[in-house]
Amino acid sequence: MEILSDVHWIEGVTANTYLILGDQTTLIDTGTPGKQENILNYLQNVLKGKPEDIKTIVLTHHHMDHTGSLYELKKITNAEVAAYKDDVDIISGEKPSSDPIYMRFVSRLMATFTSYKFIKPDIGLQENDMVDNYRVIHTPGHTPGSIALYNSDNGVIFVGDTLTYDGNKVGGLPSFLINDREALKKSVKKISDFNPRIMLSGHGKPLIEDTSEMIKDFYNTL
Repeated sequence: MEILSDVHWIEGVTANTYLILGDQTTLIDTGTPGKQENILNYLQNVLKGKPEDIKTIVLTHHHMDHTGSLYELKKITNAEVAAYKDDVDIISGEKPSSDPIYMRFVSRLMATFTSYKFIKPDIGLQENDMVDNYRVIHTPGHTPGSIALYNSDNGVIFVGDTLTYDGNKVGGLPSFLINDREALKKSVKKISDFNPRIMLSGHGKPLIEDTSEMIKDFYNTL
């Protein structure tokens, strides 16, 4: 679905993915294992692009519903993979996650019943790095290396799992998915301070009206 002419949403059953178009094509997150066909079909059939057009794959955090199709997409596109430095070793499988026990159980279960393969990101992102025209914003709380990506020109912010929108209100994570509650609250405030025009999250629907006000209203409930 077209959000803007250069921003497209590929709705996921469990996690959303996004394509940013420009001089090169950037993919935000990869969905669950087996999602690569949905992404490539959208790129080829809707956007009339080619797999090799994807030059960068950015991961908002290390969870498998966002990295599940990374191995296959990297192999097909040969894109560079970028993730925040604090999640790189978890994505590569070199370091265990510090997730709450529920998330660790779900991750192990998904890995057992899928063909998930670890892969080491090519780029370890840091705060204020630029990916295309999007600024990296470190938003820990869900994971240590969670990020948002903000473009001040079009007002679009990708927030990963830090915030959600269900079509009525902005929400956050249930307590059993929060790694660090105080860090998460600060991350929501950081996102709010950018006053974004459009919020695109890892789960839920795009928020394109009254975005800044709704994020601030949610922050005030924390």
